[in-house]
Amino acid sequence: MELIPWIISAVSLFLGCWIQTAAGFGMAVIAAPIMVLINPDWVPVTITVTALFLSIINTWNQRQHLEASRMLSPFIARLPGTAIGAWLLIQLNVAWLQVFVSACVISAVIISIKGTRFEATPTRLGIAGFVSGITGTTTSIGGPPMALIMQHDAPKTVRANLSLYFTYSCVVSLISYALTGLLTNELLWESLSFLPCALLGFYFGQHSRGFVDAGRFRPIMLWLCCISGIAALSGAIYRLT
Repeated sequence: MELIPWIISAVSLFLGCWIQTAAGFGMAVIAAPIMVLINPDWVPVTITVTALFLSIINTWNQRQHLEASRMLSPFIARLPGTAIGAWLLIQLNVAWLQVFVSACVISAVIISIKGTRFEATPTRLGIAGFVSGITGTTTSIGGPPMALIMQHDAPKTVRANLSLYFTYSCVVSLISYALTGLLTNELLWESLSFLPCALLGFYFGQHSRGFVDAGRFRPIMLWLCCISGIAALSGAIYRLT
């Protein structure tokens, strides 16, 4: 690995892990658009490995706020979504999928800002889990569908439930990468080199939760979703040019 690209990617992952620990998601939103320009081979595998490590830490740290039973429907729905996402990675040009995904995310944010309330029912969580499986596997950006559905819940609960969901979804995605040949030994070792960034991001992120929870949680979440849509659109344009 070349040092400069690694340092730039490490900084983006550190910032992403900081934001995800503080707000509930956002690591891939920050890191993926940067890393895909520096080394496309690191997206989505390296981001998924880092996200898994961070999500395990955050889940344990926030275990007292978990509502694990609510995550059953998105857990189940994530499986077919991941399978479709893995197939799309191999068979299709995912750039146009990213355009569609980004448009949907940005539209959902606009609807949310106008006041439409999304209740986190089991059916809606299941649909969000399915969509998240597709977008997370193809672009590493799987947080917005779940975050938008859960945006009106208590911040501590959202963070805990998202961390548990991300732990599960990252494991499922990595299994799909291994089965499809996307996860190589070399790429795995390169990915493991970024794990200290997750630890550092977690340290700063947990000390930032008070700032986020002081009436800023939902606005930050909506901004992150909007940035996520723009990032996915930018990635698609990059792939198409």
